[in-house]
Parts: sequence; structure tokens; C-alpha cells
Amino acid sequence: MSTHVPIIVRARLAAGIAQAAPWGIALDGLLAAELWADHKAAARAAAEDYVRALDQDNPADLNLPLARCTPDDGPWHWAATCAFPEEPVDRLDVHTWTGRIDHRHLEQTTTALPKVISGRQGRYRTRRMPLLVTPCTSVIWRAIGDPDKIRDLLTPIASIGKKRTSGEGHVLAWEVTPDPELDTFAAAHLHPDGTLGRPTPPMCLHGQTLTDGGTGRAGIRPPYMHSSRQYLLHLPALLQS
Repeated sequence: MSTHVPIIVRARLAAGIAQAAPWGIALDGLLAAELWADHKAAARAAAEDYVRALDQDNPADLNLPLARCTPDDGPWHWAATCAFPEEPVDRLDVHTWTGRIDHRHLEQTTTALPKVISGRQGRYRTRRMPLLVTPCTSVIWRAIGDPDKIRDLLTPIASIGKKRTSGEGHVLAWEVTPDPELDTFAAAHLHPDGTLGRPTPPMCLHGQTLTDGGTGRAGIRPPYMHSSRQYLLHLPALLQS
């Protein structure tokens, strides 16, 4: 008996989230990252070689606790959307991150150093960079999957998005709630406002006209950056215009 049901996943945030793409973080990507981390830890504990998914010619699809959407013509994908900010402020915050080389660390990695290492130019220069942050109290995903298994995978995740080690994207709590009234197509593809919520093959839309981010080449499922996962897809609606 299948335990996959329409669900709402919510991450309660301390102060918003910094995201790399013009759309939110993919739920299946978060779940896959946790499973890959477990596989890596198990390989290290057993003193076995571990090859990153991006370094494999054809990485295997992990057994995520999500349903699969399998169109008649086109690549399949997990039935889950990207993150959607709830009650976001109508502007982006501009935070700043800095980085500078630690000369003591350099001394431990080389047998000789030049007399002067410039902090103003070259690969070891000091950096001060802007970081765009979406202020919001929470982000939500829609999906079709196993609520208990999804909750177990998400609970250890303490932060999401960019610059997590600098305190960005801190998660206060995870909520995984079944929503039996949610339409299965909407649960797998749409944001709460009815816009397209994930990279989607044309056949999945069945000719529907939805607000999206246009068409372009993008990843269809984890690992999203791998060449074998890249297709011409309808892109999610942009979070910032």
C-alpha cells in the first residue's frame, strides 16, 4: 500500500533565506543531499572509496520518499516543488560576506611562501561581497510523498540556502503536514499562488498556460548540475521580478 499523499512542507526561518537561483530550493534536492551525506559517511566508516555524484558518468537515482511524475514523452521527475516564501517583504535585503586568507593555514599546506601575499589582487585577495537575502518567516514546498520519512530526513537540517556557515537560512522548525484536499497535479508542480513551482517537461503541463519563468535548459532532478539531468524545460516562476 502506497504511503505517498499530498503534503505541505514548511521551514520556519529565523530571518529569511539567501538563494542562488531566481527560484527557490528544490525539495527533492534537499532530501537527496541528506541521503548522499549518509552514503558518504557510511563509505568513510567502512574505509571504502566514495565518488561524488557529479563525478560519476551516470549517477544513480536515490530512493527518495517522493512519488514520481512520469510523462508519456519526456524525462521523469520527483513530485515536489521548489521553495516558496510565505509573506515575504516586498524587497531584498543586501547582506555582506567577507573572506581573507589565513597565513597560518597557508604555512601548513606548502613548504615555501613568498615574502608578500597580496590582499588586494590575485587568488588570495581579501573579498567583500554582497549577498541578496529574501526576508520571510517561512518557506513552503508542495509534494506527494511519505510524510514520516520526509520529516525524518529534514529534521537534522539546521539551515538552508547560501552562506549557511555565516548564519543565513537558519531553520527554527520543520513542519510536514498531509493535505488530502490538495490536487495531485498542483502538489507536484505548482506554488500556492498557482504559478509553476518546479522545472517541468512540456508534456506534464498538458497544454495548460501557466505563469512560469520561460523555457530554458535546467536540471530535472538531483543531481541538478549533472549533464545527464539537463533538459529543455519550463522554468519555475521567478520569485523576484
